[in-house]
Amino acid sequence: MRLHTLALTHSRGKRVPVSFPGIIELALSGRGPSRGFLFDPHRLALPCWAIAEAGAPAVLVTFDRHFDLVAPVNPPAKGWTAAAYDEHARQKLNERNVDHIFAAMEAGLVSDVIAVARAWPQGARREPSFTTSDGVVHHVFTAPTLERLLDDRRALEVLTSAAHSLLDFDLDCFVTPSDADPFTLVPWPQELIHDFLLPRGSEPFWDAALRQCRALTFAREPNHCGGVIASNRLFEKACGVIFEELLKTDLP
Repeated sequence: MRLHTLALTHSRGKRVPVSFPGIIELALSGRGPSRGFLFDPHRLALPCWAIAEAGAPAVLVTFDRHFDLVAPVNPPAKGWTAAAYDEHARQKLNERNVDHIFAAMEAGLVSDVIAVARAWPQGARREPSFTTSDGVVHHVFTAPTLERLLDDRRALEVLTSAAHSLLDFDLDCFVTPSDADPFTLVPWPQELIHDFLLPRGSEPFWDAALRQCRALTFAREPNHCGGVIASNRLFEKACGVIFEELLKTDLP
């Protein structure tokens, strides 16, 4: 796996240098996507999805602690460059990192979303669809666990029929607030991460999700994971499952 600071975008099928601070690109050689992107604020997924765009919107599969399903106050337009989406994400999207998914729908980068999360931030929409400003209706599938999601055959049908997909993780998916103190975050052991992402019967789902996956995006957001040191330890555990067991590739 190659790792470097991202300085790439697309122009008529060619890559030209731009500057995307704080985003690291991975070249993956295992199962599924050939490109991966690491960053901290989750809203920086927007320019990464633009870089991975393949002429048609992709189904997004995202794992998070929060359902980032807030409608953007400042939605981007379609047809922008990846650099323009990068600037928009940093300057115009919500600093709570909760509106980048619907922003990507407005931008024509994401068609439907399959979201596995547990908490509903203020303003998050619970409806099974989202209609963008141009009148296009997008499916929104939500579940607290992948195991529960597997019961929804419609989600698998949408994913199986998709021309492209995107795989997205927020590291705080793998923490739980302490029962004794809700402000204390308890990181999951690697065994629990494995059971959460790879439950029994999930192989058809992962086959469909990774079959035409354009890119992996991974937000680390250390402030939501107990701080820098704790998040680094959790990141190592999560990578052991995501990269080695799921994607069958080297650790970043």
